[in-house]
Amino acid sequence: MTEVQKPSSLTLSVVVTSYETRPSLVRCLEALTRQKEPLEILVSDCSPVNPAIELAARFPSVRFLYFPVKRTVPELRWAAVREASGDLVAAMESRCVPSETWCAELVAAHRAHPDVPACGGPVSLLPGGSIRDLGIYLCEYGAFAPPVPQGPSAQLSGANLCYRRLALLECGDLMDAGVWEALMHERWLGQGRHLWLCGASIAFENTMALADTFRQRFHYAWSFASERVAGQPRGRAILRAATAPLIPLILIARLFQAARQKGFVGQVVRAFGWILIFQTIWAAGECAGYLLGAPREGHNY
Repeated sequence: MTEVQKPSSLTLSVVVTSYETRPSLVRCLEALTRQKEPLEILVSDCSPVNPAIELAARFPSVRFLYFPVKRTVPELRWAAVREASGDLVAAMESRCVPSETWCAELVAAHRAHPDVPACGGPVSLLPGGSIRDLGIYLCEYGAFAPPVPQGPSAQLSGANLCYRRLALLECGDLMDAGVWEALMHERWLGQGRHLWLCGASIAFENTMALADTFRQRFHYAWSFASERVAGQPRGRAILRAATAPLIPLILIARLFQAARQKGFVGQVVRAFGWILIFQTIWAAGECAGYLLGAPREGHNY
């Protein structure tokens, strides 16, 4: 069992994963460097050009970790976690901007709940986006659209997280395998531990071109599905692939349920065409993951 740090002495590291998102990375770092809580901020990046070349002088307190070979988001994240020194490690993506109190609220949540290995918060959409931006936001983060009920939760958004570092190190095998955080969360839940939702909020900004969005959605689902059936009987993977055509219906039904509870049904209706496209691409990616296993080429998603 993880040793619990004294709540009054918690220090915070922040990990930002980044890939070809310089304008949004600047906005993210501007918001983070204005907050007093972080002991350190680490940017983990595998863009074609190292962002530190342009940004290191502008953000001297930020440590840039650059990988010349393309890596997935979890691979970037866990590599930076290995370099972090804080008692807590917050994780976000460069295409998100944290609220002014994001760091403080995450530390406060862990201080109030010392046995919780991970906490997170809501994800909103930055104003000014297109209908397509709204569609991808709702597909990826609709379950975490504000408001969120604060308290124990069965899931957290992968874009808005804060871990106890010792709890992460207990899952070193999963970090070494480069898996998505959902499998780590499932392990903790299976051990009878809780995840926690708090009010620490971030705002999402879609910075990807349409073709990149399609590729990201497909490969994310491919990787996710292949991890879920790794080590399981082949027949189970084939059965999951056979049910893939139902996935868009299930995901859209869940989204409408969340929208009714939180009052954004109108937004779902406005973006429904894009939502249907994105969820269909996700289903195709899951089917590939079940049938083909893990992708052999490096992808960033």
